Amino acid sequence: MKARENPFAPGRMERVLPFDPELVGTTWQEIESRWESLGRRACVVGHHGAGKTTFLDGFERRLCGRVPVVRLFFNRSKRRLEPEDLEKLGDLGGKCLLVDGDRHLPLRDRIELWHGARKASGVVSARHRAGRLPVLLGLRSNPQLAESLLGRACPKEAAEFRELLPALLRRHRGNIRNVWLECYDRWAG
Repeated sequence: MKARENPFAPGRMERVLPFDPELVGTTWQEIESRWESLGRRACVVGHHGAGKTTFLDGFERRLCGRVPVVRLFFNRSKRRLEPEDLEKLGDLGGKCLLVDGDRHLPLRDRIELWHGARKASGVVSARHRAGRLPVLLGLRSNPQLAESLLGRACPKEAAEFRELLPALLRRHRGNIRNVWLECYDRWAG
């Protein structure tokens, strides 16, 4: 079997499962209205694999065409502000800043990031905890959400994996991305 034939292939799952606010009981209009009411400065919070990056992907698509967007991403492999990041921070006037994983940065870099972010016309940060930013949206995965996503992404395979989902979610501490990776391995195996 070829990896591209696997219905749980990570690239495929990202394409077929864009963020859907209805799955968390809201709409894009309500999210954008709340963001405006928060002064266009807020964060989306949730545990690993709860959908924060997927939310930022969708929010970026919503903003594109209306306002220029600058996106910065940090993780265990990228823990510093690089020169290109600093260049982007220096040119934020009239742009919206989307930040993913700023808590991976050392304190000095975080201070520099948020000092530069003051020039942005709006900010959304994806984090595990809110910190000083108000919460725009809190995300949590659960078996019902995982089952709904499974049915959307892989309707043919849904019956085969439906009963496994609660155990997989527990094993991966709610990280849906890791659940899909295990499904990928099981389907290929």
